[in-house]
Parts: sequence; C-alpha cells; structure tokens
Amino acid sequence: MKNKNWFFIHHDPDKNEWSTPKGFISALKHLNINVFEYSFADPENFKFPSNKYFIENEITVAISFYAGKNDILEIGLSKIKKDLNIYIISELGDEPQTLSINKRKVQISDLSLTPDYRCSLYWKNQGNNCVWFNHWADTSIFNNNLEHTKKIFVGTSIGKRKYSFLLKILLGNSFLNKRCSPKENSLIYQNSKIVFQYARWNEITRRLFESAACNCCILTNRLPDYTQIETLFAHNVSAIYYKGPLNLIYQLLRLKIRPNLSKQIAKNAYDIVHENHTQMHRANILIKLVEKI
Repeated sequence: MKNKNWFFIHHDPDKNEWSTPKGFISALKHLNINVFEYSFADPENFKFPSNKYFIENEITVAISFYAGKNDILEIGLSKIKKDLNIYIISELGDEPQTLSINKRKVQISDLSLTPDYRCSLYWKNQGNNCVWFNHWADTSIFNNNLEHTKKIFVGTSIGKRKYSFLLKILLGNSFLNKRCSPKENSLIYQNSKIVFQYARWNEITRRLFESAACNCCILTNRLPDYTQIETLFAHNVSAIYYKGPLNLIYQLLRLKIRPNLSKQIAKNAYDIVHENHTQMHRANILIKLVEKI
C-alpha cells in the first residue's frame, strides 16, 4: 500500500470520552497509517470536508464509523468517491438492528464491515462487498491482570432488560447492573467474576469481547447456529449459554458451586480475545483488506 493517508470520520458527542472509533484510530496510527480524523458532535448539523481537503492531504481511503442513517455523511462519501475515486469503507454499526437503514451506505461503499455473519451474507447476495468484521475489545481500557481479585459475582451494564429483575431477586447485592460510561464499564468487568448478557436481537454483542478481555466468565443467552457464535466462544469452554429462565438459574448454580469452572472459562475466553479480537487485530485485518485493492 503506497499511500497510507486515510480519512476517518465518526460521531463524537464527547471529545473527552473514549469511544470505539477513537480506539480504532489509535490502532491504525500505531500501525503507521496517517489518519486524518474528522469528527462531528451533531449528526444533523455538520459540514463534510470539501474535495480540496482530500486532494491536499493526498487521501486515498475514507472510513466511516456511524451507526445509523445520515444523509450528510452518505452524500459526502458518495461525492468524493465519484469525483476523486477515493476508496470508501463503512462500518455498519450494530447489525442486525441497523440493517434496514444501511442500504445506501453499503451501495456507495467499496467495502462494508458488519459484526453480524448473516448480514454479511445478505449484503453479499445483494452484490455488495461486505465482510464479517466481528466486534473486538480495545485493550487500552478493557484489560485486567489475571491475578486481580474479583469481588462481584455477576456484573453487567445492560440496564433493565430481560432476566435482570430475576437476577436481582436471586442474587441481591451479588448482582451489579449499572448503565455507565465505557471506562466505568471496564471497572465493572475488572471486578466481576461473571458477566451477564441478554442479546435481544440474537446479535453477538461487543460486551462478550470486552468482558472476556477483562477475564470474566461470559454468561449469555444461546444464539441460533446461523450467528456462528460457537466459532468464537464455545459453550462450556469459553462461554456459558443459557436457554430460558430455568436454565439460567441452573447455570448460575453450576458456576456458584464450581468456582474453578468459572475461572477456567474466563481464562479461555481471555486468551481467545487477547490473541484474536483486539483493536490491533482488527486494524491489521482492515489494512490487509485495503492492500488487496
């Protein structure tokens, strides 16, 4: 790849707060990509850079990280692709939830990145270049010493969601459920033995990778085989999957009376994420995809 000048546009409502795009930008810079970061606070009121901006900075690749539909962004990307022949990459957000609003974004992109396996097949069948690009853990904040003492039995940050009330009744103060910032979220993971998750859309969530990176035992609802989740985290090996409330209670009892099981599953998931699913791994994969152009 001769020209390593990349334009990276993303939504940034709080410039002092960590975000997934910021972590990814840092990884690209670490891998010697010259990143021209362009962020906007108000998705409905910002100005996309002019063609002159891209020409003067000799930009050949433009990446968009925005979970949703945005006419200003999509028109701007379409224009520089047409006028300047710049290679467009779009990260598609939290698919499958955002699938219905991503059609135009995918069509104007030379490459789309989706965290959902079935969505990657859907877009490919529509004639678009789309790859299954799993979520990851940014180890600059989601990390933990394996010897760290964990005081919380089950922790999560899902808020009021299915089974959360049941867990509060069963576990009382041994269950922590708090909606918070990513950095605070990392502290919850670092101090939790088990991290609870319920995926409403049968989606593989970012929470699995981030909690595993903090040496937590993943406890999440069983997803359909078509999600390919067991190619990432295998049941009873690197995660525990429950099916329904009774099975959830059973799995909790297993983990309670067999603490070594919880520790081993957490360690296995920790190794998997740190070896295959960090911001650096994903940035490397993207660079290789661009090099194949």
